[in-house]
Amino acid sequence: MEQVVTVASFIEPMEAEMARLRLESAGIETFLSGENARIMEPGLGPLRLQVKAADQSDALDILADPGAGSAPEPTTEPDIS
Repeated sequence: MEQVVTVASFIEPMEAEMARLRLESAGIETFLSGENARIMEPGLGPLRLQVKAADQSDALDILADPGAGSAPEPTTEPDIS
């Protein structure tokens, strides 16, 4: 079994799920530790987003990126085409 490392911790399940989906869309396999415990006992502790140790650097880079794919800012300039 390959070693896994925690790359982020979340209190809010929705934030954990969004981060998990970002990593998985980049091809990084993820594990959400504490997910089952929170279903059984809400408020039990943080959810830990984990990846294989070999993917740690890439995962941290992706999570640190504020959103390269974010929508452009709206403009008030007329579209002259």
